[in-house]
Amino acid sequence: AALGHTGKSSGINAEYGACAMYMRHQLKEGEKIFLMGSNGFSSVLKECGVEAVGHGVHEPMDLHSFSTFQPDPTVKFVVGGFDPQLTHTKMTKAFIYVREFGAEYICTNQDLVCPLSSSRLLPGTGAVLAGLTAALGHTGKVIGKPSPIFFDIVAREHGITDKSRVLMVGDNLLTDIQFAANSGIDSAVVYTGVTKPKDVTESAVKPTYCLNSVAELL
Repeated sequence: AALGHTGKSSGINAEYGACAMYMRHQLKEGEKIFLMGSNGFSSVLKECGVEAVGHGVHEPMDLHSFSTFQPDPTVKFVVGGFDPQLTHTKMTKAFIYVREFGAEYICTNQDLVCPLSSSRLLPGTGAVLAGLTAALGHTGKVIGKPSPIFFDIVAREHGITDKSRVLMVGDNLLTDIQFAANSGIDSAVVYTGVTKPKDVTESAVKPTYCLNSVAELL
């Protein structure tokens, strides 16, 4: 609204929604996911009919408790997103689900940082999940940026058939702009977040357009 544009929230596609739609098609009746993610992510999954366990606060467990931990046999996927309540206990449970019980590991994105404001960055999903990724020895299947799976999901849900009419706008070369390149669509990097002009000059990942503000699109 501050930019002079009003739109429906349903028209804004986030990785949580794309991941929820993906899981809805992957899970069989009665199957669940173990979620490392926020309450907001849990709500999006619930709205899509995906049952998640594991989110929220976990009480610390000692070594004996881990040795007797009995996972839920209906959990077939471990899904990792930005989780402000991630602990060693929760991460270890996720590790056990994947390594010992064959659950497939899915993550929303691999962003190492995310902008809180124009002057402050926070560790992103990729950084938060780095411990689990290192322990497993692989990153799992990435549903969000920069994976083209994200675009395929959104295109299917919204009937997008002409890629020439799609523009990806973002502030991160390694996720937003790389996502556009992987998906075969145009991109615009905005210099209000992670990326600055010198980064574009030095990077092998090049956007179609460079903007000082999203207001330049209007």
